[in-house]
Amino acid sequence: VIGRRSFGKGLVQKPFSLPDGSAIRLTVSRYYTPSGRSIQKPYDEGMEAYYNDLNNRYKHGEYSSKDSIQFPDSLKYTTQVEHRTVYGGGGIMPDIFIPLDTTRGSTYYGKLVRKGHLNNFSLTYVDEHRSELTDNYDNIDAFIANFDQDESVFNSLIEYAAKEGLEKNEEDIEKSHDLIVINLKALIARGIYGSGAFYQVTNSEDKAFETAIKSIEDKNTFKSYKINDK
Repeated sequence: VIGRRSFGKGLVQKPFSLPDGSAIRLTVSRYYTPSGRSIQKPYDEGMEAYYNDLNNRYKHGEYSSKDSIQFPDSLKYTTQVEHRTVYGGGGIMPDIFIPLDTTRGSTYYGKLVRKGHLNNFSLTYVDEHRSELTDNYDNIDAFIANFDQDESVFNSLIEYAAKEGLEKNEEDIEKSHDLIVINLKALIARGIYGSGAFYQVTNSEDKAFETAIKSIEDKNTFKSYKINDK
């Protein structure tokens, strides 16, 4: 497992309709790994702590340093085949840790995404240029290699967001430039070639994906973690 610790969602809910038109979601199952551990984050400290867990992990430095993550021995489990030590409670800890890249994020980028400007612009752009896009790019590989090299679409997005009420912040825009470009390109690709195209675009700059490919190709990876690679 490569990346950062998962949140810890290990419950299954089933919706039940009520006579007044509302519904209740009742927990009916729990997920357990073969070693017997539950990945579900416990509610022991109350709902507020549960929902603030991701923020607390960030404050504790968990996203940037593997050493900041501490598990008590009570959460220790041993896998059945390779007898590797793993931990339950609060998600799955990766074998290979990839720190979160915060160098390209900004307040402007966060608002661009949360307010829907990035997604709405990409949908409109695809609707208005579908014929042009399919004529110019025969497949996803051609699109990835050649789309919007002059950044005209990026500039149009910034102007669109400004008209929608998102104030420009030149410093933030410069900082998040590459992040905006790759996600805008991925959303447009998804509109033309389907959901898989989104990840074909973003994977080119995904450190976890890059590390995964290198790990698969390197036999020493499996030996280091005592994993049977047959």
